[in-house]
Amino acid sequence: MLRVALAFEPLAPTAITFLISRNLRDLHNHGLIGDFKAHTKRLGKFHYKMEVELEVNEKQCNYIFSHLLPNRFTVLRRWFDV
Repeated sequence: MLRVALAFEPLAPTAITFLISRNLRDLHNHGLIGDFKAHTKRLGKFHYKMEVELEVNEKQCNYIFSHLLPNRFTVLRRWFDV
């Protein structure tokens, strides 16, 4: 089973880009961000570089920093020193 999972690992950047874009599309539809672009590049086995470009104005930026980011970091507290 592990060999099958590892065989699909090179396809992970496409899946990561799709999931990030789907979440950003929801934010765009709610008017929380302007335009966006997401891209993921595979650097090595289980190592990826994710680039996300967002177009936001001052009001949107204040909302993101005060409401959305703290909620995301509570989930990631295990990996980040937050």
